[in-house]
Amino acid sequence: MIFRRLTYILIASCILSSCYVVKAYRFRKFELKDLGKFKAAALQKSDQVFRFYHSDPTRFPLKSYLDSNLKNSLTYGFLVIRNDSILYERYFGNVDSSNIFPSFSVAKSFVGTLAQIAHQEGKIQSLNDPVTQYLPWLLKSDKAWKNVTVQNVLDMRTGVKSDETYNSPFSDVIQLGFTRNLMARLKKTKVASPSKDFVYKSVNTQLLGAIVEAATGEKLANYLQQKLWLPMGMESDAAWQTDAKGTARAFCCLNATLKDFAKLGRLYLNNGNWNGKQILAKEWVRTILNTDTMRVYQGYKNHWWSSRNIRRFGDSLQAARFMAAQKGNWYLGQGTRNGKTYFSAYNNLPAIFAQGMLGQFVYVNPGKNLIIVRMGHNWKHKDFYAQRFIENLADMIPK
Repeated sequence: MIFRRLTYILIASCILSSCYVVKAYRFRKFELKDLGKFKAAALQKSDQVFRFYHSDPTRFPLKSYLDSNLKNSLTYGFLVIRNDSILYERYFGNVDSSNIFPSFSVAKSFVGTLAQIAHQEGKIQSLNDPVTQYLPWLLKSDKAWKNVTVQNVLDMRTGVKSDETYNSPFSDVIQLGFTRNLMARLKKTKVASPSKDFVYKSVNTQLLGAIVEAATGEKLANYLQQKLWLPMGMESDAAWQTDAKGTARAFCCLNATLKDFAKLGRLYLNNGNWNGKQILAKEWVRTILNTDTMRVYQGYKNHWWSSRNIRRFGDSLQAARFMAAQKGNWYLGQGTRNGKTYFSAYNNLPAIFAQGMLGQFVYVNPGKNLIIVRMGHNWKHKDFYAQRFIENLADMIPK
């Protein structure tokens, strides 16, 4: 009887959601071999390839440290680039430098970059335009969208109603990942709160992708091909997963090689300039890299995360004493974990990163002219979570 009821529920779910629940369950342990099972838009490599230099790997003093720490971390590939020279590149398991890897939310930083390019071209007239200027159909779902700007979407300060739970096949973000019709879902999106506080919701990026497509008249993958993939000399073909109608899953699912992912980092490392061509306005990049701006925006600006140094303490007095002994700008924070209040001293570093949910990173540190890329199935380490591991590694590399 119970089995029959579960069967009815599953059938009903399939009817109502194009079987996205079944797909979510089937791919709940997403593996590299699953990439070819999803519909995707192709990205063509450039005819004028840009290649990073290869240095002598035996001369990199941290090679043994990385080899041993990454061996059992479920990493597919790890790349360290400084001054356009590859200091470290290694792949684990049955993969190599030719493989394309799923980046999950690293794709968000590409979409934010495309939105700025569309703005520079005048296709998005102002980042302070209401989103309904480009997506007027949102008003049919919720008239409150008229009070949300493109910049609000870029900073994830929209108050959008959406469940960002990754371990439930019924959550909104999982539905975005497996639905056959993304636009149909977007057209039902509502504003839950007028607050413009930062709340990370993937649907914001899907909306941003729709804005870019409406403003430019181009499919998102085509726009990426024209504005970034070819100009930055991508050396490999890539793919961006889509729904059944060919709409890119903008919030995730851009699949490429490590070195091609690193090129987005190089663009930001060089203040938006690519070998003499100013692809991005310097002011855009400098805003993202500005530590004070990132502090005000809670470490997230224009679809990039700020790297942070954080020290946690049991009480505010300990945190204050620590800050008094430091040089530079440190700030006092407060949070709750496992029902206990803790205090933290933190400062934003002049480094940023794009991040995916399974520990994918494109880390950019202008002070050291450094790019670090990590792709993997998940991150597993006895001492560090992925972000801290990468930040510690950056600290270990001298200027």
